[in-house]
Amino acid sequence: MQKLPITFYPGKTKNIFLMLISLGFVILGISLLDKNIWVAVLNILFFGMCFIVYVINFIPNATYLKLNETGIEMKTLFKTTFIPWQAIKSFGTRNIVVMKTVTFELDENVIDATVKSKTGAFPDTYGMSAKNFATLMNEYKNQIVNS
Repeated sequence: MQKLPITFYPGKTKNIFLMLISLGFVILGISLLDKNIWVAVLNILFFGMCFIVYVINFIPNATYLKLNETGIEMKTLFKTTFIPWQAIKSFGTRNIVVMKTVTFELDENVIDATVKSKTGAFPDTYGMSAKNFATLMNEYKNQIVNS
């Protein structure tokens, strides 16, 4: 376990893989233009936007997870969210659709009434397995709480 502050970045392999799939569907959409224009245009638009999102993930500081002594700062597509350590009860894993992700449970006594849910999830596992990432996050939380 590294000393705080620490910053995690999304896994490049997964982003490259998803970027190539999106590009493939854009090319497929272009080849369908003469057969079915509506399907082709929708295909190009949707997967073109997906491709742009995956390219943006490669821009430095567009997406990251930063841990420090006060809390967790998540930045996704240039939008930043901060969660203090005191607001988090624990970290775990959960299957969402087809992928396993790391979730966190928020302490009802600490969060304000404007928060809609008592649980949240990270957008990525930052190059680790979900189980290892959840274990690491629990270790950092315990280190902060016990110090």
